Amino acid sequence: MFRFVTIAFLVLLCLSIVVLFASDIAYLNAKAVSDVIGSEDIRYAFVLSLITSLTTTLIAVVVSVPSAYALSRYRFPGRTALDVIIDLPIVIPILVIGVSILIFFRLGSDLAESQNVILRSFGLLTAAVAEFFVYQKAGIVLAQFYCAVSFSVRTIKAAFDSIDPRTEQVALTLGCSKAKAFWRVSLPMARHGIAAGAVLAWARAFGIFGSIAVVAGAVRRKTEVLPTSIFLEISIGRIETALAVSMLMLTVALFILLSMRFITGGNIFGLGGRQ
Repeated sequence: MFRFVTIAFLVLLCLSIVVLFASDIAYLNAKAVSDVIGSEDIRYAFVLSLITSLTTTLIAVVVSVPSAYALSRYRFPGRTALDVIIDLPIVIPILVIGVSILIFFRLGSDLAESQNVILRSFGLLTAAVAEFFVYQKAGIVLAQFYCAVSFSVRTIKAAFDSIDPRTEQVALTLGCSKAKAFWRVSLPMARHGIAAGAVLAWARAFGIFGSIAVVAGAVRRKTEVLPTSIFLEISIGRIETALAVSMLMLTVALFILLSMRFITGGNIFGLGGRQ
């Protein structure tokens, strides 16, 4: 009986998700799809979404792997505080992340007028960097990064946690340095977790809107990504076109997810567990 109840919950949850997307497909019409396919604005947003989200994913993984390994393997003063800070971008609203980035650059501009030499130097540097990010394509990547990186850190840390530290100790006894043991033992064993972290980071980066709108704006053919396109289309009452863009995002997400499951043998979110 208990087995039946648990499976029933799973089936009902999945059924509700399928019904939501089936409703979208039922509402969709051929003209809206044609408009989206033929729109140069949407094509630009699509390409920019892919480029920025993949760039963000690469940066997030490069940062997350050593960060997750440090949290998983080492005990040091302040570790608990760092562990909590990593979770902040997960639990706070996305819009707050964008506002915080913008305020940081604004504070730097204010400090550029300070009488203190150190503060003024910091302010001038921050103001110069702000020109590269605020209302620019680089700002999209910056906003995506802070929204996505915590997800990859958490997922990759879980992968490292699942690896017995004794495997590294054996490598050390065989003459490997700690760095070599990491590259030759831990990293290959955590590959599924790293792939899962990359997919989660990409999914978060590909789908966010609020923080991007605050940091980079929503300028067509400049800083417009697909989530921005959906917002812009809805704001002028073009619900069918917004839905067509949503379906495009869903198709891309499904393609990436299924591709990664194929590459990792269906174990992408299993982190080495039983399938």
